[in-house]
Amino acid sequence: MTNNGNMSNITETSSYLSDLRYLGYHSLSMIILGSVFKLITFIVLYRPAFQNTKVRPIIHYMRVLALIDFLGLYGWNLDNYLGLVQGFTLFSSYTVASCKIFSFLNYFTTQVSAWLHVFICFDRYLFLSRTQPNTWFNRSKSVLIIIACIIGVFTLYNLHFFIFVCYKDENGQVNMDSKFYQVYPLYDKIHIFIYSIIPFILMMIFSSISVYHLGKLRQITTIQNSKIPHRSISIALISTSLVFILARTPTSICYGFFYNNLSETILGRRIINSFDTLLYTSPILDFPIYLITFSEFRREFIRLLRRN
Repeated sequence: MTNNGNMSNITETSSYLSDLRYLGYHSLSMIILGSVFKLITFIVLYRPAFQNTKVRPIIHYMRVLALIDFLGLYGWNLDNYLGLVQGFTLFSSYTVASCKIFSFLNYFTTQVSAWLHVFICFDRYLFLSRTQPNTWFNRSKSVLIIIACIIGVFTLYNLHFFIFVCYKDENGQVNMDSKFYQVYPLYDKIHIFIYSIIPFILMMIFSSISVYHLGKLRQITTIQNSKIPHRSISIALISTSLVFILARTPTSICYGFFYNNLSETILGRRIINSFDTLLYTSPILDFPIYLITFSEFRREFIRLLRRN
């Protein structure tokens, strides 16, 4: 029985190590695919059909989101590949400089991306639910101010990574904490609320109301209704926000509240890896969603291909 039990444990451990290697290469493939998709998205959104941002200021959000998510691919995704396949990470074990840069990048990009999605959902809620949708929040200059504030706030919030966090200890090893205060796990707990739980609640509220009004919009056949041309882009943006919620919130909750218990068994670690796979896949999903649901984006993408 003992030998059979040992053989079973060895087989299970070997299978789990194969899973880790798969997850590492999966992260690398998502970086490659995601980089291509985000660059194409960014290029398409700067084509003439999307130049008039005074009429559709929501395009500002979409452009910045594509850029932020592109940078985010080279944070957690890259570190996951390096850690599982190459045996080191830029986040925690390479140099003090890389530790500072990637600590900042990992948290900054996810937080900015989450709150851009919140304001995208808020924008669609205001536009679809009001008789006169041209509020301060729906104007081009106002959207640029909101984007600048989001980036500014989270730059300042994470600036301490460059100043106080990451140093070499007495053994010459990179320590990803701080000499002056304890960063982890408290910072991760706060990050879960800022990046996941609070945005999740707000996005669900705004998206639910927007979906209700989109349903009502289907019953309107009046050509003069100014909201009808915006239906396609609204569906695309609400869909990407819901995918963001479904892909990232379970992983955040898992790591924040259940990681210690799950990591004690191979089955638990496989559950964690399943959530990680979903998380690392999510950045590439915006592009196919735009192609499927946003007809104008699809037309411009096809024109771009034909021209090239």
